[in-house]
Amino acid sequence: MNQRKNLTKWVAIFSFAAILLSACGATAPTEPTQDPNAVFTQVAQTVEVSMTQTSEAMPPTPTTAPTATVAPTLPPLPTAAETQGTQPTLPVVPTNPVGPTATVQKYGDSARYNTQTPADGSTFSPGEEFRVNVCFTNDGSSTWDTTYYLEYISGYQLWSDDIYSYVGEEIEPGEKWCFYMPAFAPQNPGSYVTRWYFKNPDGEFMQEFYLAYNVQ
Repeated sequence: MNQRKNLTKWVAIFSFAAILLSACGATAPTEPTQDPNAVFTQVAQTVEVSMTQTSEAMPPTPTTAPTATVAPTLPPLPTAAETQGTQPTLPVVPTNPVGPTATVQKYGDSARYNTQTPADGSTFSPGEEFRVNVCFTNDGSSTWDTTYYLEYISGYQLWSDDIYSYVGEEIEPGEKWCFYMPAFAPQNPGSYVTRWYFKNPDGEFMQEFYLAYNVQ
């Protein structure tokens, strides 16, 4: 459509120019009169050839539109339900091993109760013979010798009328001594307790031992 309009415009321009030339050449020798239609046809052909050459020199119009670049698709954001309750993972801190508990060394005479047999709550028959073992650790700064002793204080006596049991050798600080005492259960059934104190040569209290037992 645009090419047809351009062709008509150029034909009109060339026709007008031909008329002006004819007017200007009126004084010239008379030449055979040309057919106006032929002139118009000739001008139109000239214009069409010129436009065709111009059109051929122009780059061809692309027939296919360039493909738009597709933007990358981003992953969807997590929803509130997916993130609720999620906590970051914290690095695990190693726990230092727990070492042995340090023993407090006391100054002077001191004893720590260690173990005993039989255990409290044991049951014996009337008049049954058994043996009591009770151990103490020297946690003081002095050395025990044969003047340190275990003394009966109250309850049913374990044997005869002897109320003392002595350390048999020197016991350095940190060492242990065990008393071994023969015993006889009472003749009468019931619950009994015998109580003893561990003392130094000056009769000063260092530790206590007692045995609670039953006879039936």
